[in-house]
Parts: sequence; C-alpha cells; structure tokens
Amino acid sequence: MNLYVTKYLLTAIAFWATSQTVIAQDNSKLEFFEKKIRPIFVNHCIDCHGPDEASGKLRLDSRKGWLTGGERGPAIVPGDPSSSLLIRAVKHTDATFKMPPSDNSDPLSKPQIRDLEEWIRRGAVDPRDGTNVATTKITGEDHWAFQPIMTPEVPADGNPIDFLIDRILSKQGFRTTDKATERTLARRMAFDLHGLPPSSEMLNRLEDGKLTIAGYIHELLQSPRYGERWARHWLDVARYSDAKDGVLMYGDARIRPFAYTYRDYVIRSFNDDKPFTDFVREQIAADKLGLTADAPELAAMGLLTLGRMFDNNPHDVIDDQIDTVTRAFLGLTVSCARCHDHKFDPIPTADYYSLYGVFASSEKPIQQPRIAAIDTSGEAYETELKGHLESVFNTQSSHYQRTLDTARDRTARYLVQVATTKPDVSETAVFFLSLLPDQLRPPITYQWRRYVAQHDFADDPVFGAWHDMMQDPVLREDAWKKRGIDQRIIDALVAAEPKTKADIAQVYGETIRGAWAKEKDTHSRIQQIDQTIAAIEKLSVDLAGIVGGGNGLTGGTKGHGIHPGTGAITEKGIGFIELTNQDTYLPVEANPFVDGVFVPKSLSNPIVTSTGIKASDLPSTTGTVWDYVRNAPSEGFTSNVIDGIDYSTEGNQILGLHANKGVTFDIKAIRSEHGFTGGNFKAALGNGGEKGQTQLDFHVLVDGKTVVQHLNIKGEEDYFHLDISLPESARFLTLISTEGQRGISHDQAILGNARIEYGKDSLTKTQLVKIEALKAERKQLEADLANLPSLDNDQLAQILLSTDGPVWFPKSKIYLFLSRQEKDAYRGMLNTIDSIAVKHAGAAARAMTMVDSEQPYAPVIFQRGDATMRGNPVPRQFLAIASPDGQRPFEDPSGRLGLANAISAENNPLTARVWVNRIWMHHFGSPLVENPSDFGLRTKQPIYHEVLDYLATQLIRHGWRTKPLHKLIMNSSVYQRASLIPETETFASQLERDPGNQYFWHANRRRLDLEQMRDTFLVVSGQLNTTMYGRPASITSTDNLRRTIYSFVERQNIPNVVQTFDFANADTSTARRVQTTVPQQALYALNSDFVGNAATALANQLGEGSDKEKIIELYRLVFSRPPNDEELALGAAFVEQMPWEQYTQVILMTNELMFID
Repeated sequence: MNLYVTKYLLTAIAFWATSQTVIAQDNSKLEFFEKKIRPIFVNHCIDCHGPDEASGKLRLDSRKGWLTGGERGPAIVPGDPSSSLLIRAVKHTDATFKMPPSDNSDPLSKPQIRDLEEWIRRGAVDPRDGTNVATTKITGEDHWAFQPIMTPEVPADGNPIDFLIDRILSKQGFRTTDKATERTLARRMAFDLHGLPPSSEMLNRLEDGKLTIAGYIHELLQSPRYGERWARHWLDVARYSDAKDGVLMYGDARIRPFAYTYRDYVIRSFNDDKPFTDFVREQIAADKLGLTADAPELAAMGLLTLGRMFDNNPHDVIDDQIDTVTRAFLGLTVSCARCHDHKFDPIPTADYYSLYGVFASSEKPIQQPRIAAIDTSGEAYETELKGHLESVFNTQSSHYQRTLDTARDRTARYLVQVATTKPDVSETAVFFLSLLPDQLRPPITYQWRRYVAQHDFADDPVFGAWHDMMQDPVLREDAWKKRGIDQRIIDALVAAEPKTKADIAQVYGETIRGAWAKEKDTHSRIQQIDQTIAAIEKLSVDLAGIVGGGNGLTGGTKGHGIHPGTGAITEKGIGFIELTNQDTYLPVEANPFVDGVFVPKSLSNPIVTSTGIKASDLPSTTGTVWDYVRNAPSEGFTSNVIDGIDYSTEGNQILGLHANKGVTFDIKAIRSEHGFTGGNFKAALGNGGEKGQTQLDFHVLVDGKTVVQHLNIKGEEDYFHLDISLPESARFLTLISTEGQRGISHDQAILGNARIEYGKDSLTKTQLVKIEALKAERKQLEADLANLPSLDNDQLAQILLSTDGPVWFPKSKIYLFLSRQEKDAYRGMLNTIDSIAVKHAGAAARAMTMVDSEQPYAPVIFQRGDATMRGNPVPRQFLAIASPDGQRPFEDPSGRLGLANAISAENNPLTARVWVNRIWMHHFGSPLVENPSDFGLRTKQPIYHEVLDYLATQLIRHGWRTKPLHKLIMNSSVYQRASLIPETETFASQLERDPGNQYFWHANRRRLDLEQMRDTFLVVSGQLNTTMYGRPASITSTDNLRRTIYSFVERQNIPNVVQTFDFANADTSTARRVQTTVPQQALYALNSDFVGNAATALANQLGEGSDKEKIIELYRLVFSRPPNDEELALGAAFVEQMPWEQYTQVILMTNELMFID
C-alpha cells in the first residue's frame, strides 16, 4: 500500500471515528465530497489545520471547523465560492495569504481549485460533524444577569426593600443614619421626580399635616413636571439630539426640525406611565403595531433615527443603532462583536450580524408621517412640502429607471469587468463613492460577480458555456445543446468564436442584453421618432443636443461634450484641465455641426472659425479652463435655475460653458441638415456659480463679429434672455465664456434651452417628406412590438429583470448609484425637505420613523468587520444568550417587531433588571449594578441582587409600569435616610470601610445637574415658562425661559454651559453622566448673563418693604424657609453696601440651593 493510500485511510478513519452523526445528504453531492474534496483536505490541509495543529486557529478536519473559521473568520461560505476565504487562499491571489504555503507544499492544481469551487457552489456538503472540535467560547450560562429573575422571600408587613437591605447591613455590622427631616425629604423627592424645588404650597400642607409623604409622592407623580424630568434621563440613554452631524452641517442645515417629536413622545410616555414593554416595542417597531397613520406613538422611533449620520456610512449607522438598542434595553455591549466574537461576553459575531440584518432591512422614508393636526400657521408648509416631495419622488423614479436601464444596457461591460479583473474594495464601499456618469457602478459589479460565481458551473442553462470557455476557449456546440444551454448563447458564441475572456464576456453581455432590450429599443426608437417629428414641427434646433452628439432634433446624449483643448468628443465631465495650447482654434472633426473650440487667453483677436475669421475686442484671461463644452451643467455647478426656471428638469436642456472657453457652431451645416434659412439664436443665460462668489463675461459672435456682450454676470443673480437674428448669409455662431473681474472661479455659464428657431413659415416639402417617412417607420415598429413574445419566461431577459438578478436594487437605495453631480443635486433635494420645515415654525409635527425595506437584507458575517469580506449567512434573530427557549428567525419582514417582542418578553431577564437599575440610580445617585448599560460577564453580581430582582418582579407584576416602583422605593427607609453622617467613631469607621456608600447606609448628597440648576433658577426667580412640547430653543438665548429639556441639543458646536455642567454626550448612549467640579462652573455662576438675569428677576420679586422683609421673602422664594438670625444679619450687612441683584446672585450660588441633601 503506497504512502498516499495509507495516509488517506488512516486520516479518514480518524475522522469517521470522531463523527457521531452523519446527516443524510444528496448522494451525488456526498459522493462528490468523498471523491474530490476529502482527498484535497487530507493531502494538502490537515497537517496545518487538523487536530494536532490549527494554524491561524483554523480547523479543516470538520464542517464545524471551517464554519467556525480562524483568525480571519469563516473559511467557507456555502453556495458562494467568491466570498469564501479558502478559495482566495488556494488561488494564491494574495501574497500574504496562501494555502498551502509555497514553502510547504505545491499549490493546488487548477482542476482541484475548480473542484473546491464546485463543491462550495453546491452547498459545501460535508458529512464530518466535528464533535471533536474544541471550543474556547465563553458561554456565560452561569452569569447572574442571564439567570431567570427570582422572587426573594420577604415578610408580609413593612417595606420589602428595607428588609432585603437591612439584612445585608446587619451582617456587615453597619448602622444607618436617621430618617431625614420632612422638609429635606420633600425637597429630595421634588428634585428626584420633577427636577425642581418643591412649591411652598405643598410644603405648607405637609407641615400642617394636610398631606402625608405618601400623598406628596402621589401628587408629584401626577404632575406633568414628572415626565419632563424622567424623560431627560431616558434621552441620555437614547443619545438624543436636535442636530445632525457632518462637516457641512452648520446653521439651519444642522437642524432636524422634527426631532422634538421623539422628546415629546418620551415625556408623554412617562406622564402616562406607559408600560415599559410598550415603550420598548414602540421605539423599535411602532410602524408594525397597527397604529393609525397619524398616531403620535410613531414618533417613538426617533430612538433609531436620531443618531449620528456617520457621513452616510450605513455600516456605522447600523452599528450605532445596535449599540443604542442593546445597551439601553438589555445592558449589553453587542456592538463589541462587530469585528470578532465579544472578548468578554457570550455574544458571537453571528449574533451581531443577525441584528445587523434587522436594521439593514429597515430604512427612513423620505416622507415622514404627520402626527398632528394642521392649523392655519402650518398650511403654507404643507403646500410647499407637497410640491417639493412631488419633485423629489419624480426625480427619484426618473433616476431609478434610468439607472436600471443603463445598468442593463451595460451588461457586456459588467461581464467583461467580472471576467478580466479582481474584486475591488469599492464594490462594497457603499459610501464616499464619487462616480462619473459613464462609470460602472461598483455595487452592481459586485452583484454580477456574485451572480456569475453562483451560476458558473457546467450544467447551468445560461452560464454552462461560460464555465467551459473560461477554462478553455473551445466551442462545444453539440455538448452544449445536450446540456440544455440556451440556444441564443450557443448561436452567439459559434458566430463570434471568441478567444479571450473579454471576448467571451462581451458575447454573453450582448446576448443577454439583446434578449431584454428588443422591446426597450423598439420603444426608444418610437420615442425618438415622436421627438424628431415634434422637433421638426416646432421649427427649432437644440444646440445642447448638438454638443451631445445629436443633430439638434434627436440623438444628443446628456453629459457628453467636447474637449476645449483637443476638439475630441467626451463622455463625462471633469474639473480643471491643464492646457498649453490656449488661443489655438481646434476643429471638431467628429461633429459635423460644431465647427471648432478654443480657449481664449492673451489675444484680443483670436481665430474663432475654421475659415480663419478672427474675433475682435475679447478680454484677456488667465487661460485657465474647467470642464468641457457639455450637454449638461459644468462640473461643480451650484444652480441650474435661471429667472426662476430650473433647466435641469424634464423637457429642458442645458448647454454648459464654464470659463474660459469658446465653441463655434456651423450654421450652414445645421441649416442644410434641417432645410431652413435664416433663424434666431435664443437662450436663457445665467451664471450657475455660487452666489456672491463668482462673475463671468459672455460673448456672442456671428461670423466673428460681437453681437452681444454681457460683463460681470453674478452667480445665481444675473440672467438674460438672448434673442439674436441670424442673417441668411451667416455661416458661424460663436459662444464664448470668460472669467469676470474676480478671476477664474466657478464661473459657469449655463444656457437654458439654447436653440436656433427658424420662424413660423410652413414646413418645407423636404420636411414633410421626412415626417411621412418617420410615421411609416413608427407604424411598422408598433406592429413589431405587438408581435414580440413576453419576457416573463425568457431566462436571459429575466437575469436583467428579476429582483433576484444582478442589476436590481430597491428604489430607496438609488442615492448609492448616482454620479457625483446627480448625487449632490439629489442630496440637496432631500436636505431641502428639512429646510422647508425649519423655515415654517408652524409646521404640523411629523414623526421620524423607520419602515421595512422593499427587500429584506439577507445578513452575512462581515469577516473582521470588513464589509468587503462577506462570510457565512446568518438569520435575523435574537441573541442566543437572551433566548432561553432557543433562537428562532424573526417572522416579520425586517425583524424589528420580532426584536422588540424578544426584548420585552417576560422570560428575558435582562430588560426588567436593566430598567429597575436605572430607576434606582436616579433616586440614589448610584446604581445597584455598577455599570447600568453593561450587565455582561465583567460586571459583578450586585451586593443587593435580591433587591434588583424584587424590583424587577414588582415592575412585571404592576404591568411594567414605572410609577409604582417610585412609590415603593421612595416610601422605604433606605430612601428616606439622612445624608448628613454623624461625627462619631462608629460612622467614621463605616465611612472608611464603605466610602462609596455601596451598602446604602446613608443618603448620597448630590449636586444639581445642569437641568435642575437652570430650571431652579427660573423657578425661584419667577421666570419659568411652563409651556410643554414643541420646537426647541437655544439654551444660550436670553429669551428662552422654558425648562431645559426643551432646549436645542447640539452635536457639534456644543455651548460652553452644556460642556461645563457635564451634560450627556449626544454622540453615544450615556448610561450615567460624569460629575466634575471645575472652576468654570463657579465662573459661570458669577459671570453668565443667564444667572445675572435670574438674580435681577429674583430681586424684582422682593417688593418694596424693609431690608429685613425683603431678605425674609428672598429666603422663602429660594429655600422655602425663613432665614435665621445670623443669615438676617449677614444679608442686611451685604445689602447696605452692595446692590440687591448681587445679593440675590450670591444666594443663587449657595450650596443649600445647589445641592440635594
């Protein structure tokens, strides 16, 4: 027995011995594995990737091994060879990533590689179940946070919180501080629930015994001020902001005009004591809950839509959504599993991409639902919005259909690209792509690569011949017929006899396109005929169309033009052009109707025609030139509007003539083509450059003589309507655009509907004959069209028409496929939607929602987080660690509703624990669980885990409502302890043992946060405007006297006061604000206009009494108590020498006001 057989049998026996189950597979696929694939693994792979050694942590001795993958991720993606790392490695296309290593073994042969590709394409059937493969993954099954919620035993009487905490305190030998005074408790409770000091009226009722503490808590919870305070806590977690982020997002452009609807939703939810499960479900999937189209609850989805924009990088946007949702509701850092399995928690990368698939299957609609009634102040907004949205949707549909048709027309180019090039990272980089009109769209190239890879096998009815010829370009007509390959493909290959990969791909592309395009081409020709007849009858010739390669009636291609430095025809735009041949006239030989082009510089009388005619009195220029003469706006245009008309819209034409350049039309040739004499040159002339930044000069010459000259035409301001008679003897029409007085900039002459009209005379006999011929051709085309077979069952045409085909994408994704100019213009239209809302303050509220995408995204693992390295597919489903009954794919299209239901499920122990921990933290200043947004394995079980679970059970028992928990907590002795620690040896020892008060043996003294401080100043100074809801105002505006929660939350240019007083960072979910003590805080209290205005307003409330009476009134307003004798004396001495406004400002700065005891 030779060495090969011995090695093969011994290794195979070892594999079979470790395999305990062999799932029944298709016999042919199983046989293919045994005969072709297993020997490859045994002889070339197992030495380095087997049980004894797992190089790169990759095992190839079992299915589980290659599915799990190594350091680079899963080695094989069943069904997709092109995305499988193993194929990349064995092809040795990457010098740093070769298998087998060149110094270890010979590379695999081409037949072996083809076998591997075929095996993967068929699904990578592998009977080796690999139960022997070791795993080092953390399971987390014993971690406290993932255990079911337990209900601790508590006595029937007394407060259960006190029982559970006092039991631990007793074991630790801790004493507690006494109960706080009633006034201290009242103030603590008011700030906890309202973020405001208590009213004198309520304090008096407490002191008079007319109101109990329990009744006081109840009244606080019934006030709308409660929702305003507790909504702010949640908005920190939700990383709420009213602003967009981005390099150019400043001024009104940064405003999200309806972000406030989410803030208002949160306030209402707390005031209504909405069940937390409903709160969860509405924020993730309100659109899936059967609500009415105008339901205010739709605004809840601002949780998903108000995050950072990340320069429109969808991967980062989705990562932010995953991070926010899982931290906020589950207390898990799932986003840490984006590039690799979570380093600490039992969250595999597969689970991350399952959730990625949920949010990738959702999108923000262009038109957001209106959730409030329209009043008279909002009617103008609705009218303007309706008109603009119509333009947006028309533009979107136009771009979409044109992009699809263009992609189908370019089938041959895409297939040549696939056949002759390697994948490029741009093909999966769906942002930052600056595309030109004639470029292939990288995402479509990628889809073609995947499509071809999935069909590149011998028995495929379309690509079977491709499979054969890409390996050996020999025609196999009889064999192909026997295998059932499409006859049109066979005929085309036999006729062309292609020899190279590019030739084969070209034949395929033309044949597939031809199957689809026959109907389209016929329709196009009919449309072209109609346009030609209409143009003839209109008696005018389009000069932009001539520049685009047409004859002035038909055929001009948008975006095409003429190079001013060579006279060559171009198919794209460009920026700066380097030239050395200024003042040189260049004939345009490829276009019979354009005589020539030139770039004027130093000559005042340059040649402007092919016959040598010279111009006169032209200004000198720098000779710098941008872009070509184009049948489109110039590159970098700002506006296409002239005198209120947008000439980029359907039915209009633009001739772009960026300075400095000239173009001469051959009027004689144009007249000869269309059979007329005379005529008038007409156009709307404007400067498409930015307003206030550009100027240009424009000159019109007939046979070298200047007939019109407009100087210093201002960008987006000046416009002219040209109407110039062309004598019958005239031969040439010259148009020249030169820089204005400011020198070269974006001096972009745009001519709207530039044309030669040749009068209202009757059509000539030649024209009538031409029209009749065109009508006859049209009639025949219509007959041909009626006889065309349906494409529904045409397998070639369906490659280009099916939603499963390589050129299709959802309409909502059109932005990713546009050229740079188109994208900028379309983005401008979308941004204008917000701009319209910003300028209409009375616009009815709209919700910033998400909806399911037209086609759900099929998630795959991005290996190492790189979207260009697609790994194994995963279903849209919930986290394994939080699925006690096992993972099941979500049933709704996107999975958002399934995700919301899984998070809010009663058997999910995380959600209730996380929420009650946040509630506890905001009452005590510190949480039970150290990190409120991370309950993972690094977070220890809390000392009072029984309290956590008891609160969780009570939350669930009370229908997931929050207010009963406030009452339970605030009526406990634990909450009502004093913060002042007696100066005794016992308490000094306790303080040393537990300086952070993690055992809660005393209350924590807390400084007012930004909102509490600002709102308190407004309350005590009598300035607070209690108007609820609606658009925000700047926190730095002296006119803004509303509660701080209604202030505009910035993302980039953050006001100093917000930074100084530790406001939450709106870029990411904030579990717990930091607390700093810095000099700037005192300086703000001393020097800010806001505090100064509050001090003045407070002083004005004191009336006209004596100093003593005014001091007493001041203490009542600020502290809700009278001053003691010492305070009276100090106050009187102060106001004898200083203004009252300074005294009131000092009182506002006291610790008694600024801290909660």
